[in-house]
Amino acid sequence: MIKIKKHIVLVLLLAFSGLSFGQEDVLIIAPADRPISPSYRITERPGIIDTIIPIPDISYPLLSRNMKTEITLEQIEPTSVALRDKLSKLYPGYVRLGLGNYISPLGDLYYNSVRNRRMSYGIHANHNSSFGKIKDYAPSSFDHTKAKLFGDFFTPRYLIESEIDYINNGYHFYGIKDSTDSIEKDSLRNRVQGIKGGFRFSNFTKKDSAILLYTIKTEYMYFHEFNQDSINEGRNARNSNFAIGTELKYKLNKNLYALDFEFRQNNYKFAEDDPLLPYDLRHNDNNVLINLKPTISTYGKNWKVLVGLDLNFDLPSTQQFKVVPIVEAKYSLLNNMFIPYIGVGGGVKQNSFYTLNRTNEFMVSSFELMNTKEFKVYGGIKGTIAKEVSFDLQLHSTTFTDLPLFVNDTIWSDKYKFQVVYDKVSALGVTASIAYQLTEKLKIDAIGKYNKYVAANELYAWNLPMFDLKLRGAYNLYDKIYVKADMTFLGGRKSPNGLFIAEDNTEKYDLGFVADINLQGEYRYNQRISVFVQLNNVAAQKYYRWNMYQVQGFQVLGGLTFAF
Repeated sequence: MIKIKKHIVLVLLLAFSGLSFGQEDVLIIAPADRPISPSYRITERPGIIDTIIPIPDISYPLLSRNMKTEITLEQIEPTSVALRDKLSKLYPGYVRLGLGNYISPLGDLYYNSVRNRRMSYGIHANHNSSFGKIKDYAPSSFDHTKAKLFGDFFTPRYLIESEIDYINNGYHFYGIKDSTDSIEKDSLRNRVQGIKGGFRFSNFTKKDSAILLYTIKTEYMYFHEFNQDSINEGRNARNSNFAIGTELKYKLNKNLYALDFEFRQNNYKFAEDDPLLPYDLRHNDNNVLINLKPTISTYGKNWKVLVGLDLNFDLPSTQQFKVVPIVEAKYSLLNNMFIPYIGVGGGVKQNSFYTLNRTNEFMVSSFELMNTKEFKVYGGIKGTIAKEVSFDLQLHSTTFTDLPLFVNDTIWSDKYKFQVVYDKVSALGVTASIAYQLTEKLKIDAIGKYNKYVAANELYAWNLPMFDLKLRGAYNLYDKIYVKADMTFLGGRKSPNGLFIAEDNTEKYDLGFVADINLQGEYRYNQRISVFVQLNNVAAQKYYRWNMYQVQGFQVLGGLTFAF
């Protein structure tokens, strides 16, 4: 009770003391007796009361509810994958067989090695013949067989190339009317045969550094005619040709130094021991041509220049030394879109019984052997109009010395053979070409030439065309059907037959216009088997290949091919 009273008094005092702060200051002085209570020491010691507080036992019960989990996959669009072998299968063998009108069989054989890192070898053989007859002419049957065997061998630093070629061609001098009874038909037969072997040895490097690159090459060929049934038995022309040379190249910075050397010896024989013939008709002629060609080429960002000399030692009966400068300059415009160029060149070409007979097989066996010299100045522009289109336009002025021309012979035949005459011929002309290619589906190209020939001694440059246009095209339809076409148009050729006609007019020298159109179609049943049909001389124009030598008319040839 006493404690309660004390608390009440204390509260009242605090309340009144709070009110006193809000009034004015008052000083009260009053007498009082305030005794001080005596002090005493507490004898109890302090201690720690250790009280244990009980902790309640709390339990957490596990929930038995299971949540259902669902997995949702987004749809992925399928992709197409073309499965194919890394390398397509190769077939080493290929055969092409056909037969056409004029009783014309055709055969081709190819057999090559497949993929090999160390060697490549094979054989190619071709046979084409015809046993038909051209109306109103002597027998015109022929057979032509050729074959090639090659082998190339690779080492880490060297390349060895070898090749053997064989040719066998039988034909008739049919440029005479069939009504002639004074000429034995067997005397019109002729056959030529030749074999050639070549070998090349080269070094090479994959590094672009100053290393001398060289090639050593050699070649030998024997070519002859024979006809045991001919009245001229024992008077058969023979030709042997041997060549050896080297090619050297050395690159230093932007300059390429090159040196080509070749020694070529040709021997031509005809009736050399026949006392029945005049000496000037018998031949045992040797012809040596030594060629040395040093050149230097350099280039810049948009240009390239080549300079050099073509040195030729022509050593027939009259020794000659021929020097031809070599200059060529090119400049690129608009990132190779247009490339103008100019140049000077030429050289010496060695003629032989082989080269002349393959040009005109109806030539005589006894002729004079001379080499042809050429000097040419040219200029033009080439480039690409678009990605698929390329072109080349060139103007030139060329001079040929001792150019072989063919004139009808009257010594060994009644004009159905040709004698070789040499003349100096100048040509001023233009050559234009354009090509279009759309991947592997479509290919088209055209080459046109116009030349104005002027002969120094002959009346005309016999049989050389003033106008020559070739058009070619190929189309591939779904890799199943292949169509090809080639067209040749020739004009302005002059015939030496006019020399034997008395009337005086220029038309007697005209050899006629040529329009030779050929078409070919092929259907590939699969990768190994196909059939083809070929149409030759579609216009059925019986033009003259040479004076007095008319060609066959419209020809159809069909067959099949097989890979194995």
